[in-house]
Amino acid sequence: MKRRRTDRPGRRASRILTLLATLAGVLLLPAPAALAAGTSYYVNCSATTNGTGTQSSPWNSVSSVNSTTFAAGDSILFATGTTCTGQLSPGGSGASGSNISMSSYGSGAKPIIDAAGATGAVIHLLNQQYWDIGGLELVDNASSPAYRSGVLAENSSGGVLHHIRVHDMYIHNIAGYGGGWYSTNAGVGVQTDHTTPVSTWDDVVVENNTFDHVDRIAVAVTPDADGQGTGLTTGTVIRGNTMTYDGADDILVVKNDGALIEGNKAGYGGAKSTCPPSGQYCNGASAGIWMSGSSNTVVQNNEVYCHINGADGTGFDVDWGNHNTTFQYNYSHQNLGGFLLVMPPFTIANEPTSTVPSDGTVVRYNISENDGSNSGCPASGTQTHGGGVLHFVGGVPNQSGSSFAIPQFYNNTFSVRDGLSTPILYSRAGTSISGALSFQNNAVFNYGSGNYFTTTGTSTYSNNLFYGNHPSREPTDAAKVTADPEFRNAGNANTSSSYTGKNAYQVHPSSPVIRAGTVISSNGGSDAFGNAVSATAAPNIGAYNGTGGNLLGNAGFETGALSPWTQASGSASSVTAANAHTGSDALTTAASGSGSNQALTGLSPSTTYLLTGWGKVATAGETLAIGVKGFGGTETYTNIATTSYSQAAVLFTTGSSSTTATVYCWKNAGGSGAGYCDDLAVEPLSSATNAVTNPGFETGTLTPWIQSTGTASSVVASNARTGTYALQTGASASGGIQTVSGLTSGGSYLLAAWAKVGTAGEEVAVGVKSFGGTETYLRASTTSYAQQPLFFTTGASTTSAAVYCYKNSGSAAGYCDDYTLIKLS
Repeated sequence: MKRRRTDRPGRRASRILTLLATLAGVLLLPAPAALAAGTSYYVNCSATTNGTGTQSSPWNSVSSVNSTTFAAGDSILFATGTTCTGQLSPGGSGASGSNISMSSYGSGAKPIIDAAGATGAVIHLLNQQYWDIGGLELVDNASSPAYRSGVLAENSSGGVLHHIRVHDMYIHNIAGYGGGWYSTNAGVGVQTDHTTPVSTWDDVVVENNTFDHVDRIAVAVTPDADGQGTGLTTGTVIRGNTMTYDGADDILVVKNDGALIEGNKAGYGGAKSTCPPSGQYCNGASAGIWMSGSSNTVVQNNEVYCHINGADGTGFDVDWGNHNTTFQYNYSHQNLGGFLLVMPPFTIANEPTSTVPSDGTVVRYNISENDGSNSGCPASGTQTHGGGVLHFVGGVPNQSGSSFAIPQFYNNTFSVRDGLSTPILYSRAGTSISGALSFQNNAVFNYGSGNYFTTTGTSTYSNNLFYGNHPSREPTDAAKVTADPEFRNAGNANTSSSYTGKNAYQVHPSSPVIRAGTVISSNGGSDAFGNAVSATAAPNIGAYNGTGGNLLGNAGFETGALSPWTQASGSASSVTAANAHTGSDALTTAASGSGSNQALTGLSPSTTYLLTGWGKVATAGETLAIGVKGFGGTETYTNIATTSYSQAAVLFTTGSSSTTATVYCWKNAGGSGAGYCDDLAVEPLSSATNAVTNPGFETGTLTPWIQSTGTASSVVASNARTGTYALQTGASASGGIQTVSGLTSGGSYLLAAWAKVGTAGEEVAVGVKSFGGTETYLRASTTSYAQQPLFFTTGASTTSAAVYCYKNSGSAAGYCDDYTLIKLS
């Protein structure tokens, strides 16, 4: 039986006064400050004798703590650098504003509480509330599993208990059942026991802890079994925790309302599935962070990686019976089952919410990298149910009457490297499944061979980027983008890059994803990197909504005004809500001698910059120039003569003392129709080294270019764009190709070259292949030279690319000249 602590004289006097006042019909409440003060009890398990619990005479075992009932404001303090053996089950509860705390005193390593293989919890609270536990190290290792936990707080009171906070702990080697029940196999378990009426918790906080080798799970806030009716725990916050090698899951909330799970990092979980003896709960499937039977859960800014469980194995999971779940700003990579598991409704005994489809699910601004495989992880598992980036167990759960009856997936970035076969949309039910979903503004970088499922319901696909391989069931999307997204470090393949982790999926300012999305209502207001997302202006595609570090202001003219652009001399240009390349607005010039400038300041001397932009003309054959001047070198520009948008790429290097430049869009004189410019960008390059050898064929020979298959091509001293020589193809099935080595894996590159044909309307292609992704090219069909700029990203293990000029068919030669291949910074 627990002993009551000895009251201080002042506390006893206060209680006598309170009793007398009550007898007189007046209740005197003690002052809150006095209540919060409490008594500090000290424990030093290295002390040779058991003291009275003062700092000068500390207790020396857990038994003294266990035999005491503590009161509001009390503290239990363990000496740093010491180890206590045994299990803690202190008595008593705190009060609102006056918690009981358990922590440490002194300086040095955290005090260790070692349960030495005992079954149960290292620290156990039963029907107790207002506890704050922090700054300790807990361990309970054993050669065989049993129901073991680090901290277990149970509520069987039949009511609501308040405030359990566990923080700044190191909890490790908890030898629980990998396939057993959750809260009783947890680093921190907060549990409601079967009671009538239902017991629940309010204000559960688990933050800034380190968990390692905990079986089953690091943090679980759940009932003691499935089938708990409708009672919901509130105010759960699980944040800032680090978890490694959890035996099964990492974080789970069941029957919660308003849980916030944020800023946690969990890796290498899911290796164990050992179940308790027959007849007890057994579930060998696991995922990183998930919820069941819960409402209004927010899961944000977490990182889950290398989960190896073969049954589920995803980084995240929206399981049965959930309402209004939001996954946002998370980073998931190399999880065997995929990024997100989506469960259909199914039947659990005595659990009515399990048969209700999860609704209101929103998945936005997340980044998934190489999920569906453990490639690159220190350990790997074997899939028993398959895997996909988005992993559905059955059909798509839909609930009529919900404001978001179908799950919404928007502004996520999904990256799958070369060599993987991970589907983007996968279901264990097959390639065509019931239900419908909404899939908008997602950037899919698919160098793998995986496919998609289709749905029997009417799904929405719009304004997505599908780059790389294009499998047979890739969704139809009238507004899709198929160009390279120009990620800073796709797949985190470049280990020397300054862009790592989820920052690898920021983009360069010339990226085609910028302003190419569609407006989503109630979009959350910010992206995965803290950039604002407008409620009215077109967002980017993918999880990044910034400008990519563009040095130009109002680069897409989406303010609807010209500033900070200024009128060039000649006829006035204007910003109009028409003819936009992306977004709503574009720069419109007059028919002849018209355009706008933007002055850049603060540039670095002797530095190479890349200017890109999109332009078109209203009248075919007229020309529009995108260029730069006033940078300490010779003015340089690219002319565009197409009536549909074409991209220009201009390299310029500032002079040795130049820190300014003027960028312009200019409709050349003599025309009869307007010109249009949009989406201009300027960024610095760390190196402007051209990786192509003999790029202008000025050696007069083909070497190191070689013949493509078919009719021979040649280097000729005619039809050059610059210099003396150019590559001339045969009339058909003819060209030259060069393999460029020494590239960076996962690097974004620009290939720019110039091409023309001898007979108008025929085509000659400038392209690149064998770089780890899908071959890409542009075709020129004019008899004057036109620039063909291509962006591409090398594969995760590819450091070379083959660039070419090729004439496929026709009756006359094609010509190519002035190849440039540079790495974006």
